[in-house]
Amino acid sequence: MHWGFDRQLTRLRLRTAALRFADHGWSVTPGAWLAGDRFDCMRADCATQACHPARADWAESATTNEAHIHTWWRDEPHSVLLATGESVDVIEVSALLGSRAVRGPAAGPGEASAVGMARGPVAVTPTGRWMFLVRPGATLRPSLERECDILLHQAGSWVPLPPTRLRRGPVRWEVAPTAVEWMLPDPEAVQSALVTAMISLDAAVLDAGGFAEPTPLHAARVVARVRPMPVSRISTVEGLRQAA
Repeated sequence: MHWGFDRQLTRLRLRTAALRFADHGWSVTPGAWLAGDRFDCMRADCATQACHPARADWAESATTNEAHIHTWWRDEPHSVLLATGESVDVIEVSALLGSRAVRGPAAGPGEASAVGMARGPVAVTPTGRWMFLVRPGATLRPSLERECDILLHQAGSWVPLPPTRLRRGPVRWEVAPTAVEWMLPDPEAVQSALVTAMISLDAAVLDAGGFAEPTPLHAARVVARVRPMPVSRISTVEGLRQAA
């Protein structure tokens, strides 16, 4: 089989990343790879066009075994998917909330942002989903679980890791594992940072004198149509402050 140089290089980069994750105890599984405008997993009975595991038994076969990884990435440039729930959980949030938790509020025009509270590896998809890698086993706080665009990936789930390429571009590291010495943070600490970020965003809206229509986080805290904040929303902000 003839390989183009770019395809071969991509396959090697993906395999190297998979091996490195596995070396740190993160179970991986091969994913379908982007071929044109759809993802190809070489399974004739698969009609899924979005990113997805290449193996039907991915949940059972996800591994840190070096030999298996070499075999899986021997011929094809498989996406690198992290199987969550065993060694790593992932809290997935919107870009607005994620960036506030990691970077903190902007200090002002031309000034660096304050440092946020969240510590640990954070991957970002090209569509703006921020994925916080944490130690496994926790449940979401009620104040986070109520938000429809906050997801907790545990057993039976997966997320794409860099340098996997999706339709709109590659998955990238906002906070690389090497920057935190491959240490996974306490999920409670990350959730506390996210709640604090939610309070900060809500307070910014309150200070502006209004609140947009109630919608998911990625839209709700961008104030397109300012209106007086209802008493119920003010109570929610106070409740979040008490929960932080």
